[in-house]
Amino acid sequence: MSTRYEFTLPRSFQPAEFLGGRLLTRADDARWLVSQIVRKIASRDTDPWGCARLHSDVLGRVMHKNTVSAVVEALEAGGAIETAPYYAGVKAKGYRLAKRYLGDRSVQVPATDPRLIARIEAERERRHADEQRTRWLPVHYALDREQQAVTITQDADAILDGLPDHSRLCQHVLVSRIQRRELPFSVSSTGRVFNSITGLKRELRQALRLDGEHLGSVDLVCAQPALLSMLLLAKTHPNGPKHRETYKHYPGPCLPACPETGPDFSAFASLACGGSLYDRLMADTGLDRTSVKLGLLRDVLAKRGKYPSVVETTFRREFPSVYRVIRAVNRQDHGELIRLLQHTESWLVIGLVAPRLLGRVRITTLHDAIFSQRQSIARVADCFRDVFRELGVSMALKCEEN
Repeated sequence: MSTRYEFTLPRSFQPAEFLGGRLLTRADDARWLVSQIVRKIASRDTDPWGCARLHSDVLGRVMHKNTVSAVVEALEAGGAIETAPYYAGVKAKGYRLAKRYLGDRSVQVPATDPRLIARIEAERERRHADEQRTRWLPVHYALDREQQAVTITQDADAILDGLPDHSRLCQHVLVSRIQRRELPFSVSSTGRVFNSITGLKRELRQALRLDGEHLGSVDLVCAQPALLSMLLLAKTHPNGPKHRETYKHYPGPCLPACPETGPDFSAFASLACGGSLYDRLMADTGLDRTSVKLGLLRDVLAKRGKYPSVVETTFRREFPSVYRVIRAVNRQDHGELIRLLQHTESWLVIGLVAPRLLGRVRITTLHDAIFSQRQSIARVADCFRDVFRELGVSMALKCEEN
């Protein structure tokens, strides 16, 4: 008997609108592809340009191989999806959902093609086994167990109605998963954890509960710049802090060979680790905080191509030697530094801080943040500061009651 599988789709998506003639027999292939895009975008498992990257070999193992290209081309030509080019050996092809669907609620649609269902299950088992074998550490199994205490109240439905159209679909996907008790947990190649709250907007986090209690959070201010400062300061010990409850085998970060920093680095490190770098760039550029953060990520830390950017121009003028380091690290691949910073973030939050809290307070993680019950937030912040002291660094923290 076939395993039941459901696609997560925009309510208004209908394959028959895009697939004509004999290609309509591949409707479940189209549903699976769109479902994969929706799930990745909802969890923010995308590149800085919002593209969900899907490897062609995965598409070939799941979809009918001889019609993969035809299905993709039909969906793109009809305006259901947009695509971005792949880079051989570097980056898989990118996919985005058309804007027409972003204001939809999501629906669960059962798969009906037995062959496709069997292939989906085989691919899921293959990926899960491979990921657990190569990426999962004891801390990941513990965090996966911890998130079983995550629930969401009915208030989420009213909050969803008030969200902007462009975010409603993906947020409904995430809320529905928690309501159905589908709590995904995966570990990326950089060590980043993707779980049931990854991608959930701040407004909806108000409806989250951990063991029935309201949540608070502790996260790094100016996380990516602060982590870059830590790497450049070369303060990290190769084995991490000497603490009996730290997972010693969690691999630490290391910058590749790059130019030396100059006098401007001191100002950069002070602003980044003090949590005020974005404020400085906002004052210098006249942009709002959201634009500055996006510009720093897309146009400085991971710039691809040559195009004008006021954030890049300002950063290069204020911190020339730091800019040279960034360009040197990204010389062969514009995403190299971002991957290194994500690895550093995971090493710090998942590898060093989380193990000191597991079994003592309830926690769940969100990249550079740790969520816990409100009464435990001070203890979480203290653990971060203990790790900072052992590493010989200082970073600004933001403590919130969501």
